[in-house]
Amino acid sequence: MTMKIAYLSTDFGIPVHGNKGASIHVRELSSALVALGHHVEIVTCRAGGDAPTGFDIPVHEFPLAKPERLLVGAIQDDPYASEPMAKEVRSMLYASTLRYRLRELMDRLSPDAIYERYALLGTTGIDLAKELAIPHILEVNSPLSGEQARHRGSALAQTIRAVERRVLGAADQIIAVSKPLKHWIIETGVEADRVTVIPNGVNIERFASAAVDSRVRLGLGDRPVIGFVGTLKGWHGTATLIRAVARVARERGFDRAPHLLIVGDGPQRSRLAQVAIEEGVDALTTFTGMIPHQEMVAHIAAMDIAVAPYDETPDFYFSPLKLFEYMAASRPVIAAGIGQIEDCIRHGETGLLYPPGDLDALTRCIVDLLDDPVRAQALGRAAREEAMSHRSWEHNARIVTGLVELEQARRRQRAASGPLPEGVR
Repeated sequence: MTMKIAYLSTDFGIPVHGNKGASIHVRELSSALVALGHHVEIVTCRAGGDAPTGFDIPVHEFPLAKPERLLVGAIQDDPYASEPMAKEVRSMLYASTLRYRLRELMDRLSPDAIYERYALLGTTGIDLAKELAIPHILEVNSPLSGEQARHRGSALAQTIRAVERRVLGAADQIIAVSKPLKHWIIETGVEADRVTVIPNGVNIERFASAAVDSRVRLGLGDRPVIGFVGTLKGWHGTATLIRAVARVARERGFDRAPHLLIVGDGPQRSRLAQVAIEEGVDALTTFTGMIPHQEMVAHIAAMDIAVAPYDETPDFYFSPLKLFEYMAASRPVIAAGIGQIEDCIRHGETGLLYPPGDLDALTRCIVDLLDDPVRAQALGRAAREEAMSHRSWEHNARIVTGLVELEQARRRQRAASGPLPEGVR
């Protein structure tokens, strides 16, 4: 059955046309839904410039209205207010008016369902779905109330938690990108049968078709290449990876040492460059900085071994995109055995796992694969087979449409049997 889906992405930090992992997620899932024959239109507060080449799904940008911008600006200028307060008020103002600003678009689109990426204080999806009497599928990528309080500071923590409980409680179906997230959602009071775990995915064809000359074009020479993709933040474990490569270099000698390719940018960039200098491997390390996502294929294809080196992190609830991109590109993967990663990589079959933050174990894994390229290639092939079977965006899109159909069937059943007693879903 062909569906019309309104896809809501109303987090000011996620430009739909951008290079962030969240931006890639929005574009790839919506593209997979379209590839299955559905019609999708995206609503966002921030498009982020022109659409990347090949992405032609309609994106409707509804930026913050002028009166709201003026009010938020006044709060930002108030010495008694705080930046978190200004941003939280901005989110509430935006959610309070967006539902009404979307009426003309919703009348034209007449969607069969709303698919929404959960945003802090975002209530538009549940309000619209109720008004239009259509299913609302909510995708949750992190416990936003806790993240806000822990990393950015929260001026309205009680309000945020209350709104979060309301949104989670009202969604027809919730998609969590990891099991730890599902447990957190259930702890807020949501019934377990309304929460489905769907890790992030990958465009299989794109990452399986990398040019064989990518290493030459990137100027990486003949050394084995150890690679990392991601935002350069402390908990990503990139410093541990640099130290592991340095150990390998000291054990083997500079001439036989691998090259380290670090793809991405972030707040730890200068610190990581200093670590490479301190460890004596700065000449063996390439920092690419931020690159367009369409160039990621060539960079991953240039890697002999791809690493997801997370350090020990409490409540690791992430579903790393890079992990599935490594797998789809047939790269042998070494990853920290933490959170959802342990469910996505079978140690010794589709990759190697090691205890998060364990420098000795990571070094051994790198040496083992460098010394046994036949095994490394076998792991890469098995990883690609796993990605093709279970980690494609098409696979995820089919689950999403299945959830919409489930809710549509429930609504038809309720309509046939009459109204339920008050308080019963």
